[in-house]
Amino acid sequence: MSDEDQLYDPVSEYCSLYHHAAVVVENQLYIAQGYAQYVRNSKRKGGGNPHLRFINLDRTIPVAQSGEFINVVTNSTAYPENLPSTVNPALWYNPNAFSLYMAMGGTINFQSLIFEDGAQYNPGSPREYWRSRVRTDRYRQGFTSDDYQFGGWDRLALNLDNPMGLITARNTYFDAETQKGYIVGGWVGASTNPTDSFITYNAITSEWTNSTLPWGRSLGNGAMASFRINDRLVHIHVGGYVNGTYVAMDHARIYDSETQDWYTQPIDGAQIPPARGDACTALVAAPDGSSYQMFMFGGSENGDPSARFLSDMWVLNIPSFTWVFIGESGGQFGPGARSGSSCNIVKDHIFLLYAGKKAAIASQAAQCESGGNAAYFMDLNTLSWLETYEGNNTTPGYRVASRITDVIGGNGYGGAIRTAPTGGFDSEVLATLFAINGTRIVNSNPTRLPSPVPTNSDQITDGGSAPVPTGAIVGGVVGGILLLLALIGLLVFCLRKKKGLPFLSSREPKSPGAVDDIPVGGRSELPTHYSEGGNYPKTPSIFKDPRAGYSGYYQSTVLGAPTNQEVYVYELPTGDTRQHPHLSAQELASPQDMDYSPSSTTLYAPDHELPLPPTPPGVPEPQFKPAR
Repeated sequence: MSDEDQLYDPVSEYCSLYHHAAVVVENQLYIAQGYAQYVRNSKRKGGGNPHLRFINLDRTIPVAQSGEFINVVTNSTAYPENLPSTVNPALWYNPNAFSLYMAMGGTINFQSLIFEDGAQYNPGSPREYWRSRVRTDRYRQGFTSDDYQFGGWDRLALNLDNPMGLITARNTYFDAETQKGYIVGGWVGASTNPTDSFITYNAITSEWTNSTLPWGRSLGNGAMASFRINDRLVHIHVGGYVNGTYVAMDHARIYDSETQDWYTQPIDGAQIPPARGDACTALVAAPDGSSYQMFMFGGSENGDPSARFLSDMWVLNIPSFTWVFIGESGGQFGPGARSGSSCNIVKDHIFLLYAGKKAAIASQAAQCESGGNAAYFMDLNTLSWLETYEGNNTTPGYRVASRITDVIGGNGYGGAIRTAPTGGFDSEVLATLFAINGTRIVNSNPTRLPSPVPTNSDQITDGGSAPVPTGAIVGGVVGGILLLLALIGLLVFCLRKKKGLPFLSSREPKSPGAVDDIPVGGRSELPTHYSEGGNYPKTPSIFKDPRAGYSGYYQSTVLGAPTNQEVYVYELPTGDTRQHPHLSAQELASPQDMDYSPSSTTLYAPDHELPLPPTPPGVPEPQFKPAR
């Protein structure tokens, strides 16, 4: 085997890694898959990432030497060579089952560069996923910071009906409480083939389901945050490539796991981030739960080869749905402009960014981060990039930074004053879903909801055949007015008795715009929609179908159900980005030899990144050898 055919070293020959997956497991960060570039003999080559890396988060790590703290799993049983080689797979940790799951992701066909045994190459399959469990001895001894915690990997059947192919999406999440994983949108084969798929995995039953995103086709590259609030899981999805364009960051698409429906909500702020895809996000909550912060870094402004890579940090405050600009990330310890990174929260308030393609524009080759020094740390309490991450010496506890509380109110411990969007939520459903301490704020002019109509239940008609209400007068009644009411009631009594009309309930009617004070927190304590007559039910019912003519409501449908969306005609991608300037920068390049320059020099060589064309229908899936 020649020197050029040897497996590339993931640290000493590292240049860049992007569109990988990363997950925090106890006190370790695991990093897998993705598109990698390596340097050997002053030449750069690109391929997949067959290495499972992990970082001990208890250690003190200087940013300039972060590569020295990368551990690589070299045992082929612990991380076998026949695992799929993909980009943007779903990588989830289930703490209830002490298991890692890996599924989906885009194919990379570069086995000759990255595998010592090319016959072990696995392009992946939409009909399988992989699971690894914590080693038996770890159950008894607990996790240790420097050791790999997991045993071998099992190949399991992914039982989706009629899978469309391997779905590549950055928007994935695993909810430990319900043990369910989610994949939102994504593309199959090439970014010219976005999908409207919404995949859910139930780790308890091992079931996979695929529903249709009602808001359209997405590359799965928007900014997304997922968290539990008021006893349910929500996904907040902003920006990204949706229905043929990179959409503005001034609206959020919101998924409620209880109703399994999507809603939209406008976002405001002194500044709104530019449209983008492939940013990385991480979410934290104020200590008192009065606000949530989705931090968003970088990405690419669109999918063109000339698209700028971004270096800005923003925070979306929830439930006020307000953007706050944090700043650019240049400087000696900041990551600089890049796309396709991974971001995680460690030690409560450290924003850990790992790798990503570092470049000025999409068509440039990635700037190498020699020695694998690709980890960056921001202290969210001070909003500053750190020279050294202190590991176990980090003071625990997240505090909301003053730059944020200047906008939403409160202090470092919470106490947010702005707990709803400016003017309130457009939907009663969202107002209840995001209620803080039982307080709901609804827009006084909700979209397409009926306007309140004044009523007077105390007037009596001129003798028509229909019964006339005789309830108590609306509003507080005090003092001598009670006597007047009694006289009026007596008069009405006499009139009704004379006419033979039935007696009606004295319950006070409500105007269509009135809101009941309904407690928040239980799964069945949220209100239903307004009835057609405009009255709002006093008795709360199960939160199942709260659409009420709200224009921002989307109902989820199962794939296969009737739809008015056009059928996508599959076309295989061609081989050169220059013929297709709309292709996303996330797609993968053929291996290339090129001159190597240090990271301080901008490389302008084109970085054509096209995926392997998918296997045509009818062609058998590749057979793989078992792991050694």
